[in-house]
Amino acid sequence: MGGSNCNRLSGWLRRGLLFTLAHAGSATLLYSTYQFNPLEHLGGVAPYFESRDPPTSPSVPRGCTAVRAAYLNRHAAIFANDFDYEEYLEPFISKLANHTGIDWSHVPTLNFLSDWTAPITDAERELLTRVGKLEAAQLGVTLSFRYPNLKVPGHIWTSSAERTEKSTQSLVRGLEMDDNEIRVISVYESAKSGANSLTPYKSCPAYSSSAGSDQQSVFINKFTAPIAARLNKLAPAFNFTANDVYGMMELCGYESVIRGSSPFCDLELFSPDDWLGWEYAADIQYHYNVGYGNPVTGAVGLPWLNATAGLLLSDHSAEDLYVSFTHRELPPMVAVAMGLFNNSAWGGSERAINDTMPLDRINYSRAWKSSLLLPFLGNIAVERLNCTDAPGFDDGDYYRVLVNSAPQPLPDCADGPGTSCSRDGFERYVQDRSDLFRGYSEKCGVDYDNSTDVLSIYTDLASGNGPHLLITPRSIKCPSCHLASHSLLFHALRVAMAPKTSIAEFRKLVSSSNRILALCGAGLSAASGLPTFRGAGGLWRNHESTSLATPEAFEADPALVWLFYAWRKHMALRAQPNRGHYALAELAKKKENFICLTQNVDGLSPRAGHPDAQLRLLHGSILDVKCFNECGYLDRHNLTDPPCAALAPASEDYPVDRTLPLLDPNVAVPKIDIKDLPHCPRCKTGLLRPGVVWFGEGLDEDMLMGVDNWIMGGGRVDLMLVIGTAAAVYPAARYTRQAQRKGATVVVVNPDPDSANGLRNGDFFFQGSADEILPKLFEDVIGKMDKKGKIVEA
Repeated sequence: MGGSNCNRLSGWLRRGLLFTLAHAGSATLLYSTYQFNPLEHLGGVAPYFESRDPPTSPSVPRGCTAVRAAYLNRHAAIFANDFDYEEYLEPFISKLANHTGIDWSHVPTLNFLSDWTAPITDAERELLTRVGKLEAAQLGVTLSFRYPNLKVPGHIWTSSAERTEKSTQSLVRGLEMDDNEIRVISVYESAKSGANSLTPYKSCPAYSSSAGSDQQSVFINKFTAPIAARLNKLAPAFNFTANDVYGMMELCGYESVIRGSSPFCDLELFSPDDWLGWEYAADIQYHYNVGYGNPVTGAVGLPWLNATAGLLLSDHSAEDLYVSFTHRELPPMVAVAMGLFNNSAWGGSERAINDTMPLDRINYSRAWKSSLLLPFLGNIAVERLNCTDAPGFDDGDYYRVLVNSAPQPLPDCADGPGTSCSRDGFERYVQDRSDLFRGYSEKCGVDYDNSTDVLSIYTDLASGNGPHLLITPRSIKCPSCHLASHSLLFHALRVAMAPKTSIAEFRKLVSSSNRILALCGAGLSAASGLPTFRGAGGLWRNHESTSLATPEAFEADPALVWLFYAWRKHMALRAQPNRGHYALAELAKKKENFICLTQNVDGLSPRAGHPDAQLRLLHGSILDVKCFNECGYLDRHNLTDPPCAALAPASEDYPVDRTLPLLDPNVAVPKIDIKDLPHCPRCKTGLLRPGVVWFGEGLDEDMLMGVDNWIMGGGRVDLMLVIGTAAAVYPAARYTRQAQRKGATVVVVNPDPDSANGLRNGDFFFQGSADEILPKLFEDVIGKMDKKGKIVEA
């Protein structure tokens, strides 16, 4: 019996030894639990992740409840930032495209390059990816779950760049329970706002965005040398350089947040040691640029810490939850001001901090790791906790800091439960940090007037950036006093911006303009009498209208969704294009370099004769049908009403004083067999569906890229028309800013005066309905138009 066991044990050991010998070149051994994920070592190009470093619980300590919190977030994932694209990505992509003679399919670890395509174009850089939008929305949901007792914020703050604003709006979708609960305040990224913005480093003359590049280059050349040598043995004709290697490794992060994965992340291509070298190179650059190696960073980060401490220490506060979005520069500067991730924290002089980041080898024991702080959507949070039954601690208020959900111990403040700090301790801590870093204007060497060392945007909505402070117009649920204050602010903005209102002056401008871009919203079709998408109270037969506009709703009940859209199609076909539609169509015929983008799905612009080549239907068309199975079948401008016999109840016409049975929630929905719904004539298996973009679906990427290329790649844009929507909300804000960068004058046509917010001096605002205003504005180009939309005098 014993011999048998011994033999079995001996055999098991031999097999184990063979396994070990067979994997002697591997990074893992028999009992090893070693795992390595490159995406957690990519510094500022990593998808959002929570490192749990230190591994303390993110839950509030026992006996405590969070009663207030403030979050400073970096924007969510983008295609690429300008510097990375121009310095590393685009040169490598172009070089790859030019080396067509290499047969990559036979090159080990690089064979994927034989059919690999670049995930990014010049027009896409700096734009938020779909992963980024998802990350931000998920953070919104996470905050609502983490703080169930806190009221939904009335405001969220963002710097004015497109990627930060889009991140903010995605978070809002995940955070708010009802539409239009949260107002987004966009703070202009000024070069002369002092500390009173979410990009104070841009107003700091002593800060240089290129700081750290020289030191980083030293280590990049060191760590990439053996990698480049190895790759050049595999493909000598390509001549891999240090920048090629660095860019390929960056593509692991960027491609992952664009496509969901990347072959450049393969550990057979780049080993864990290679990735740790890349990470350390990034840490060197961040150390000298926005970290402890730059003498101004603490002063730049302190105003946010001071402002946040004031909000959380105050007995009364306008918000329970303060959320702000910025760029990757500010969070590490705040971390320096707070004393977090400090390599010298446990000994040594901060004067010798640079010695902790040598350029000839990796300091593996360093605290400063950008990957822990700066993935896309990386965030710093400060919480106020009320503890009434925390074992071993007095009842009262305590404060703690989290970085990407990982609680961080504060320097010299550890007298509370977990990593928290008592109120008295927190006040002393903030005072000590202020004594170290106060004096923003002096330390930045400010050379302009009206600088400030204080961040006041949270308590004074009209402060800091004057006319550049934009508040996204949204219907709000708040006391009338708040409405009054916002109306005053809107009035101040309009006076400061002073948009032009002269029709005669505009007619001269449009006559002389060549490249014109228009973006149209629901206000264009208002005069055609179409009911709103959401309907009264947002309901359609007791269903939330938005709940029927998803792929999931169609899968669950295609008949109900088809009835809803068949009714909407019938109403669209009953409506007629108005003079606004006809005026835009005539302008397109006269101006061949005019492109019109419409968010409307009603089909009225095509029916008005707007040339297809000059019209982009951003959200699709209710007159189109396509295959739900995505076989590629698409039938454009299908006027069949009803779409099929089974959907006839949606196309009935009733007198205005009677309710269509289909719209009466007390009348049963007609029973429709799925076989009687429209089916795809191509694949024969899929149902047809309305050709609109549903919630949860992306807009046509080829179309968006084409618009971006038209704006950015074709010379000056003369006019940007914003019709029936607001210039300061998306997508109008995105295209407005792009057009402005190309020299465009912005023109807003809208009955709502608040839609003019964000206009600059020299722009135009015409208050009124599009059907009345547009024919007058375009008259010198298209001629006089009668009340039916016909040109009667050219």
